[in-house]
Amino acid sequence: MSNNQHATQIRRDKGFTLVEILIAIVVVGILAAVAIVGISSLTATGNKSACTTSGDAAKAASAAYYATNGGSYPTSFSQFTSLDGATPKEFVLPSGASITDGTHVSGNSGKWTLTMTAGVNGNAPTFTCS
Repeated sequence: MSNNQHATQIRRDKGFTLVEILIAIVVVGILAAVAIVGISSLTATGNKSACTTSGDAAKAASAAYYATNGGSYPTSFSQFTSLDGATPKEFVLPSGASITDGTHVSGNSGKWTLTMTAGVNGNAPTFTCS
């Protein structure tokens, strides 16, 4: 091996080239973007699931309220919810949820809203998620 070849070999062994570093940065950036999109999708699915579960619990609580209150349905969340969980009511609000007005429960820092529409002519109320 000549001196020139030996010097080239030593120079190559010292580190990465600029192109190799840029390729690594691009690959890490692409992986990060894919991870962020996946996490936001999971978060949205979790919020929808939390709202749907709360709606199902509210429907069951509404039926329990009907059975224990002489055949009348609640017209607002405050009639059959417990804000602190200490009062034995039919529907205990999920952790982090609050009643924003009589007919809306906002959960997970406002990321989902359960809306109660009072029943007409003695019918059961309906619950919708958004």
